[in-house]
Amino acid sequence: MRQIDLVGPDVPRLRFRPGAHLVVLVPAGDGKARRVYSVWHHDGRSSSLSLRIALHAAGGPGCAWARAVAPDDRVTIEAPRSKITLDESAGFHLFAGDETGAVPLLAMRAALHRSVARGAPARPVLGVFEAPGPDDEMPGADGVAPLPWVHRGRSSAVASRVLLRAVRDLELPAGVGAAYLAGESGTCQLLRRHLVEQRGFTRRAVHIQPQWAPGRPGFGAGGD
Repeated sequence: MRQIDLVGPDVPRLRFRPGAHLVVLVPAGDGKARRVYSVWHHDGRSSSLSLRIALHAAGGPGCAWARAVAPDDRVTIEAPRSKITLDESAGFHLFAGDETGAVPLLAMRAALHRSVARGAPARPVLGVFEAPGPDDEMPGADGVAPLPWVHRGRSSAVASRVLLRAVRDLELPAGVGAAYLAGESGTCQLLRRHLVEQRGFTRRAVHIQPQWAPGRPGFGAGGD
């Protein structure tokens, strides 16, 4: 994972909701490739925003750009978009995803913490993340208490049964909550099915952002 901070005079005019992503036009041969990355942090006052990008051993143009980019390099981005964001009316908030989905989900978790600090009602927050091992975990932001991680080891990240078991083991608060799922597409579908069919969530209350799918570079809000 590499954090890249983008600074520019247009940044203060950008409007982000927690969990937003944007398209970056990265070098690709003689042209450009569109790659989509979730926003880790945005501060209009300092005219900067931060991306966190997962680096893969067999990555494409996005990984090559993320590894090689240096201070004072210029890059073009498109306007931010939101596929998932916080449901302010929810009685509690549930976050679950793999290491590729941790950026938008932990950014949303931090936004909840800031809203409570500004006087918004506090709601229960719970969840679990999955990574290959301890070295692949991502810490939270803004001093927010971390959510637990489970490790899949050599198990497949596709339609992950490891993360499904961890979500099944969560004890949910009373009331009507919202769930936010991000990561491998098949895993997101498994988790949504479990929450709707076995835990009483409505489909509208389960918000999904697929980050990747096998053999599909640039899929969803991830990309390589």
